[in-house]
Amino acid sequence: MSSSQESLAAGYAALEQADATAARHAFERAIEDGGRAEAYEGLGWAAQALDDGDLAISARQAAFRHYRQQGDDVSAARMAMWLGKDHEDYRGENAIARGWRQRARRLLEDQQIGPEHGWLPILECWAGIYEGDDPHRVQVCAQEALAVARECGDTDIAVLAIAIEGLALVEQGSISEGMLLLDEAAAAAFGGELRQEMWGLAVFCFLIFACERARDFGRAAEWCEMMREAADRLGHVGSQAICRAHYGAVLTVRGAWEEAESILAEAVASFEASWRPRSVEASIRLAGLWRRQGRTAEAASLLREAGSHPLAILELAGMAFDDGSLQDARELAERYLRHIPPGNRLQRAPGLELLIRIAARSGDFDDAVESLTELEAIAETVGTFHLRGSVSLSRGVIAAAISDTGKAQVALEDAVDLFEQCGAPYEAALARVELADLLLSLGRQSRAQGELDRARETLDALGADAREWRGAAVLQRADTASNAHPDATGSPILTGRQADILRLVSLGMNDREIAERLVISEHTVHRHIANILARCEVHTRAAAVAYAASRGWI
Repeated sequence: MSSSQESLAAGYAALEQADATAARHAFERAIEDGGRAEAYEGLGWAAQALDDGDLAISARQAAFRHYRQQGDDVSAARMAMWLGKDHEDYRGENAIARGWRQRARRLLEDQQIGPEHGWLPILECWAGIYEGDDPHRVQVCAQEALAVARECGDTDIAVLAIAIEGLALVEQGSISEGMLLLDEAAAAAFGGELRQEMWGLAVFCFLIFACERARDFGRAAEWCEMMREAADRLGHVGSQAICRAHYGAVLTVRGAWEEAESILAEAVASFEASWRPRSVEASIRLAGLWRRQGRTAEAASLLREAGSHPLAILELAGMAFDDGSLQDARELAERYLRHIPPGNRLQRAPGLELLIRIAARSGDFDDAVESLTELEAIAETVGTFHLRGSVSLSRGVIAAAISDTGKAQVALEDAVDLFEQCGAPYEAALARVELADLLLSLGRQSRAQGELDRARETLDALGADAREWRGAAVLQRADTASNAHPDATGSPILTGRQADILRLVSLGMNDREIAERLVISEHTVHRHIANILARCEVHTRAAAVAYAASRGWI
């Protein structure tokens, strides 16, 4: 055996022992000793394990050229498809990546079926997951890879294909079927069936994706911990970053905001050191946390850097809604949903939730009900407490907007209970504020104040700074409720919003002018005035103004 062959053997042995540094040195010796294609390919694998993107790309480009010169099109195709993955992960060059994969597909035409015919659809699926492709298309891609894996007897391809198909099914709303496949893939990874342990990290990553999308945050946290341990053991920075990004999102929902901020900042730093193009999602998640804390200027700065990423658009929609800019919020929420294919049901859910609240606040009840119907269909197949809580909140908001107070109260109380059961304190606080606003409109001051106090306690404990969150709808409603005007005799009171509207009525404004001043719909103004007349037990606006003024309410 030549010295070059000995170095090659040592390099691959080091890779099997997860010693990427030793593998790199061995492959570099093989190149120095005259090794060409195989040595450069080995160096590319070592660079990938070390998260050295520039080295991985240069080594695989050299291997590709040498394999082509040797007439080994199958091996050249293998390098081409992995070069596509490198350009995506390390440089965010998706067009170049698609070009390399197309080159690989061309080179594999008319070749005998082998593992490369399975790896190519795996990498195409992988790209589709990150690019938000229709999950049915991803599922078909995974099934193609699985068929090749079975024909070739390649366990690594098979396990990854099973995991990817599971994630695609979850995205489509087939939760039980999808999670069963993901559990099977995880069992194979834990059972030591994979030749390359690093692919186990990908399986865990797909599982975390699925748990987070289905809003099974407790399970997601458990898998994040397992993936973090594996990534730390293998020293794979990119996987460590993915784990931190998703764990930070889980912590945000569960109310551990201080820890979440630290974890998300670490994720951004890790991505910057490894897969820089992937850092945008971690940055958006951090911006989302800052928005909830009331640090809107900092959040907006991060979101501007994220460009037209769908999650950035969704966060900007949330910021516009918090500020009362309903038209901007609606346009952004609809833009987000246009980015998400109808088949990608779980990713559509957060856009639908926001659009429902925007439409209800704007008085566009047909649109609100249409979005609610789609959201209810998603929740029916998923069934997690968090998504069920979101549906209940949406139902309550719509019912309150059309003055169906009995239905609204039940739905909002259910939303509070469901969010608390799944450990989502921020969402529970939002639901309590909506419930308090409804109770105030019913004249139930004591009960409303209790819900409001608990919501404020939660927001304070989370670290939401009211002083820096002046424009947020949550605190606007909170301030309105706490400044409600009681009658000295103990008779039913006007809410702060009702007092504001009646004050504008006293200035001679009509419904349209009031709606424009308060950035609400004319329908909402009309509904509030009807409640004011009933509260004051009068039949005209002029009488209501006189009645409220005599008691010092306006």
